[in-house]
Amino acid sequence: MIKHTDTDYFQAHRRTYGLHLYTGSALVLFLIIFTLFLPGCRSVREAECDPSLPVASTLKIAGDLDAQHKILLAFAQGYPGNVSNVEFLNNDWTMLVNGKRFYYANGRFLPEEIRVQWENYLPYDFYAYPWKGTAAQRKIFIDNPVYAAGSSFLFETLYSSPAEDESWNLQEKYSFLGVKMLIHPLIKPKLDSILTQIRAAARTDSSINRWIAELHTGAPSFGWTWRVIAGTNRRSNHSYGTAIDLLPRDLKGRLTYWRWNSDTNVGAEIDSKTYYLPPETVIKIFEEHGFIWGGNWALIDTMHFEYRPEILILNDIKIKY
Repeated sequence: MIKHTDTDYFQAHRRTYGLHLYTGSALVLFLIIFTLFLPGCRSVREAECDPSLPVASTLKIAGDLDAQHKILLAFAQGYPGNVSNVEFLNNDWTMLVNGKRFYYANGRFLPEEIRVQWENYLPYDFYAYPWKGTAAQRKIFIDNPVYAAGSSFLFETLYSSPAEDESWNLQEKYSFLGVKMLIHPLIKPKLDSILTQIRAAARTDSSINRWIAELHTGAPSFGWTWRVIAGTNRRSNHSYGTAIDLLPRDLKGRLTYWRWNSDTNVGAEIDSKTYYLPPETVIKIFEEHGFIWGGNWALIDTMHFEYRPEILILNDIKIKY
């Protein structure tokens, strides 16, 4: 589908894999669904656990069929052209993803042919968004990261991107406020609408104009990058072209990404003097269109936006379709 006219630019980006290692949706947050804040192990393979550490809490809803049903319905609502037919089959909740049947499979979201092998995979976590906690609590999360990382089967099927070449061939060239990037065609209409609203808001909001003026618009691209989430075996949303990073030309000493922070500032308060922050109006516009902002994670990444409408739906945040 993609016809790259700026061949050298984008091929160079493909070779270098972008600017930074990003955890994407590798998050450490508690499940908000039905207020299930329960202690547990940091990994399904750990026989022992420390209750003082953060928890990947989806591990604790294995027997809650109502919670599982709600998760699958959120996928169907968030991806109406790609996810459908939520049904209870073979004693498990299932859904069709681009015509392929996926099972909840104890939170692993696996196709029918391997669903009985669920113990070989880590579960997904559907977390509280936005994360709310103190600077001291954030430092605990950063010192003891727990990743909400399941297998890649679900999103590889959702975005028709089982391997790098297939994903690369789907990408479309896009310019977001002058920032060159490659994106999946599924999110292009969303970004078009976001651009229209941001430009309209900028007419009366000088903070948006200042934010646009300092955006980094040179190489590399800040969209598609084929790689796994740091610390996991699951693909980053950048691998599908459904995540974008918006950085300024000069951070001017401000923080943005938790892995770039030093040991002395990992627990810093989140304010515009300390962190690079997009205007609040920009963040809200992205969220209205199904994107979550990395600045609302415990493992903070203030440059990052990714398309995860199901997370917003599960947190009762209204989005546009």
